[in-house]
Amino acid sequence: MCQALDQWIARAFAPDRLSGTIEALTHASAAASTAEPHTPEQAQARQAIKECERRLARYQAALDAGADPTVVTQWINEAQRDKDAAQKKLDTHPAAPRKKQSPLDARQIRQITESLGDIAQRIQTAALEKKGQLYDALGITISYEHATRAATVRSRPSSPYRQ
Repeated sequence: MCQALDQWIARAFAPDRLSGTIEALTHASAAASTAEPHTPEQAQARQAIKECERRLARYQAALDAGADPTVVTQWINEAQRDKDAAQKKLDTHPAAPRKKQSPLDARQIRQITESLGDIAQRIQTAALEKKGQLYDALGITISYEHATRAATVRSRPSSPYRQ
């Protein structure tokens, strides 16, 4: 996975793609500066709610396909209880306070990328222990959705890297 991530980062910062990447980073920075922060508990509750909604949709489809209404009703009631519990958790965990940071503009992002030099070469030649620190600083998280066999990579840089 590390190699694929490194290749993706290298492609994103290749000279022919740099303008597009900077534009995307500018939009992401603006969106992140206005987004509400989420605690791990909130993220977990949101994920549980999504999973319950998927279950409910499957159960409704089973009911529509002629499954035993008594059994499906039990499943639906259980999924709804789980969803209500997750929603209650979401409602009771307030957002974590976060210092407002102004978004980075395209000029700032370009300055940062230029100051780093050949990003592709630096990433590909970096020692593994240094890559771990880099990924941590970039706030890299990877989530894998087994059903769709898709990995989603997110980056939320820590404050020192924003500067």
